[in-house]
Amino acid sequence: MLLPISWLKTLTDLDVSIEAYIEDITMSGSKVEAVSLSGYDLEKIVAGRILSIEKHSNSDHLLIAKVDAGDGMLQIVTGAPNIYVGALVPIALDGGSVHGGQRIKKGKLRGEWSEGMMCSIDELGYTRQDYPEAPEDGIYIFPESCGLKPGDDAVSALMLKDETVEFEITSNRPDCNSIIGLARETAATYSKPLNLAKISLKEEAPGDIGGMISVEIMNPDLCPRYIARVVTNASIGPSPLWMRHRLSACGIRPINNIVDITNYVMLEYGQPMHAFDIDSISGRKIIIRTAHEGESFTTLDGASHTLDPSILVISDCDKAVAAAGVMGGENSKVTGNATAILFESANFNGTSIRLASKRLGLRTDASSRYEKGLDPNLALDAVNRAVQLVEELGCGKAVKGMVDCYPNRRDPLRISFLPEKINKLLGTDISAEDMIGFLERLEIRVEGAQALIPTFRADIETSADLAEEVARLYGYGNIPATLYAGSPSIGVKTRKQGIFDLIKAAAASLGYSEAMTYSFESPKVFDKLSIPGGDPRRNAVKILNPIGSDYSIMRTSMENSMLTSLSLNFSRRNDGVRLFEAAKIYIPKGLPLSELPDEVETLAIGSCGEGDFFELKGAVEEVLSSIGIIESEFSPIAPSHMHPGRCAEVSYKGSILGYLGEIHPQTAQRYSIDSRVMFASLNMDKMAEFANLRRAFKPLPKFPALQRDISVLARDDVSVGAMKSAIREKGGSCLEAVELFDVYKGKQIEDGFKSVAFSLSFRADDRTLKDEEVNIAMKSLLANLEEKLGARLRDK
Repeated sequence: MLLPISWLKTLTDLDVSIEAYIEDITMSGSKVEAVSLSGYDLEKIVAGRILSIEKHSNSDHLLIAKVDAGDGMLQIVTGAPNIYVGALVPIALDGGSVHGGQRIKKGKLRGEWSEGMMCSIDELGYTRQDYPEAPEDGIYIFPESCGLKPGDDAVSALMLKDETVEFEITSNRPDCNSIIGLARETAATYSKPLNLAKISLKEEAPGDIGGMISVEIMNPDLCPRYIARVVTNASIGPSPLWMRHRLSACGIRPINNIVDITNYVMLEYGQPMHAFDIDSISGRKIIIRTAHEGESFTTLDGASHTLDPSILVISDCDKAVAAAGVMGGENSKVTGNATAILFESANFNGTSIRLASKRLGLRTDASSRYEKGLDPNLALDAVNRAVQLVEELGCGKAVKGMVDCYPNRRDPLRISFLPEKINKLLGTDISAEDMIGFLERLEIRVEGAQALIPTFRADIETSADLAEEVARLYGYGNIPATLYAGSPSIGVKTRKQGIFDLIKAAAASLGYSEAMTYSFESPKVFDKLSIPGGDPRRNAVKILNPIGSDYSIMRTSMENSMLTSLSLNFSRRNDGVRLFEAAKIYIPKGLPLSELPDEVETLAIGSCGEGDFFELKGAVEEVLSSIGIIESEFSPIAPSHMHPGRCAEVSYKGSILGYLGEIHPQTAQRYSIDSRVMFASLNMDKMAEFANLRRAFKPLPKFPALQRDISVLARDDVSVGAMKSAIREKGGSCLEAVELFDVYKGKQIEDGFKSVAFSLSFRADDRTLKDEEVNIAMKSLLANLEEKLGARLRDK
C-alpha cells in the first residue's frame, strides 16, 4: 500500500521528519517496506510570463523569448512551437535542475544568450496521463485560473514534490489497505486527531432512485451487502490536478473523472467501487447471482471468458455486466456518451472472490482487497463519498436516496476488558485509564468491563488481541524486561519419537543415507508402478490447490518417492547408492473426505547398483533388532511392481510390518534405472507397537553346546521360515539357535522338492547336555517337520 505524505497530512497533523515517521509507525505495528521521493531532483523551477517572442537570427526553428521570472527579465532560447506572448510557463533557472538531476546553465545557443529553460511536462518527470492538459509536443502552459504570478514556485503549483511510503499490509489488517486506515494508525501513534472529510450531499437531481433501479441478492452468503446510487447529468472529462496527483502517487493511472472517483474512494476508504452506464442495465434491475455454466462474458480489458457457477456475477435481467469484485464488463462501461451513472458499493465473500480471480486469471486492486475480507459497514460511507466528489467536481447531480440490500447486518463485537489480565500478560503496570486512552485512539470504546470493537477491526477477537493493541501504543520499548516466571521443564521426546530415532540411526549405521522428498505426487505413478485398478493405494487424497499436476495427490506409498530419488542418483552416475526415508503416507478412511486421513509413519529403504535380496533382508532384520523385534517372519509374496520370487512379506507375531524385495526390472526401466533395485517398506507405527527397548543381560555360558546339522527334504512351496518355526516348536528349552546354511536343488533331488540344511545348537545353563537328551529333542522336531510340513530327513 502506497501512502503519499501530502495526502496523509490532510487527514492528520504530521509534524515530524520522514525518517522519524518511518521509525515511529514501524514500532507501532505498521511495517514500512520502502520510501520514494518524487520531485526532489527539481530545483530552481519557477513560473515565468512570456513578454515577447522573436525569431532567432541564426536558426529557422529556434525562438528567442523575453520572460518575466519574478526577479527580473530573462532571455531564453527555445524550439517549442506552442508558446505565445502572455503564456505562463515553468522556467528552470540558471543553476537549477530538471528531472533526472540534469543541471541547467546559462550559455549561448547559435550566438544568442539563453538564461534558463522552459520545461515540458516530460522534463518535469511526468506524462500527459498525469497532466492531460499538457501539449503532446511542447512546453507546459499553466491555465489562466491557476493564480500563479511570475517567480512563484512551479514545483509546488504542479504538486510535483512528494514523499511516498510503501507499507506491507498483512492479511489480518485489510482496514490498513486504505489511506484512512493508515492515517488512523498514524493519528493513534502520535495521539493526534483524525480529520475525516464530512460527507453531506445535495441530491439535486429530480426524481427518486426507487423508480430508476432495483437490486436483488440471490446469494447473501457470497454478497452480504450491495448499495446502488445514481448520478444524472454526468459530464465525463479529466479529473482535477490534486486528484490525478494522488492517484498517480499511489500507482493508479488517471482515466476520467468518474473512473478516477471510484479509484480515489477505493484508495481513500479501502472499499472497491464500480460505475455502470445505467442505460446499459436491461430492465433497470441489478441481480447478484452465480454465473450460468458456459456463460460468456467480456471484461473491461477486452478479454473474453467462459464462466461457471463458481463465479459470482453482477447481472441485469438479460446478461452479466460485471465479475463481482474482480472487473466490470465491456457491455456496461462508462463512456463519454453516458448521462446517468450507477455507482456500486458492495461487500463480497473474500474466498469466493479469490477463487473467481484465480479462475479468470485476473488479479485486480479490487479483488486483492475483497479477498482479504472487508467490513460491510464500509460500503455506505464509500458510496456517499463518491457521490459527494461527483457533486464537488461538478460532473453530475445525485439522485435522492439509495438502494441498500443488507440482509444480515454486522454489529460491533464486545470483548471483556480486564486491565489486570492485560498487565499480567504484558508484564506491565499500565493504569486502566491509560489503556482506555490507547484504545480510544483506535476507535475502540470501553463501556464498563467491555470493549466495543468497531466492525472494521475484524482481527480483534479476544482479550489477548486487546493487550496487543495496548502494547503497541504504549510502546514495545517501554515494556520492562523481566525474567520468565514459572517452573522450567526439560523437553523430552515421546517413546514413539525415540523409537523412530533408533530406527533411523540403525539404517544410517548400515551405510544408508537419509533422503527427504515431497509428500505430493502425480496420479500417474500408479500406472508407472503397475498398481492394478481397484487397489486401495489408488484411493489418494486430492489436493485442492496443487502447485501442478505432478504434485496433485498425497502419496499412499513410498515406492515412487524412493525410486525417483534412486533414479536421480543413477542418472548422475552415483553408483551403489543406498537411501532410506522415514516419512508419512496418507491413507483416506473414505472418499470424498469426511475426516482426516490416517497418516502412517513409514520407513522406505532402497538401493541400486549393488546388493541382493539377502543383503536387504539382513538390513531389515538389523533395523528390527535395533528396537527389540527379534525373529521376525518372512513369507513370499508377489506384488505387480516387484520381481516374482524375490519379494517377501515381513511379519511379527501375526501382524504384517511391511515387505522387501527386488523391484521388477520393467518397473525399474520406467524410472530409467538399468541395474538391480532393492526396496523395502516398513510400517514404523506397527514397529513401535512391538518394540522392546528393555535389554536383558545374562552371563556367558559355563557349559559347552552340542551341534547337530540336519538336511531336510521339503516341497518347494514350504518356506524356510515355516520350517524354522516347526523346529523351534518341538526343539525343547535347550535349543539355543537354528541357522540356515544351505538350500540345494539338483539331480539328486526330485522335481518339486528342495534340500534345506540347518545347523542346530543345544545348550543347558546348569549342566553339560548328554547326547541322549539332544537325540530326544531331534526326534521330536523331525517328527513335527514331517507331520506339519511334509518335510523329512534327507537320506542321501
